[in-house]
Amino acid sequence: MEITSQELQEKIKQGEPLLIDFYASWCGPCKVMKPWFEKAAKELNEGSGTKLYTFNIENDKDFAVGQLGVRSVPTIKGFSGGKEVHHSVGVLTEDKIKSLAKTII
Repeated sequence: MEITSQELQEKIKQGEPLLIDFYASWCGPCKVMKPWFEKAAKELNEGSGTKLYTFNIENDKDFAVGQLGVRSVPTIKGFSGGKEVHHSVGVLTEDKIKSLAKTII
């Protein structure tokens, strides 16, 4: 479920519907949301449609900050058709994550 910057760039380029949780290991709110996001991803990634991934900004800050504009964590970004279609900052509950994932098409 963890995605690298190279994998993410390729999936965006291919136009895949994606929901990405940008987080950092030192981030308290990220630790709160991570189990909810992982549970939603496990459930939703088994079917077709939007795929959910996590991205540790510490692994490639230049990409996360410079190219995608992530300024704080947790940040959720949705991509579809090669474009960013959603951006939110802060903790989302599992239900909100699932609901949001269904709108990224």
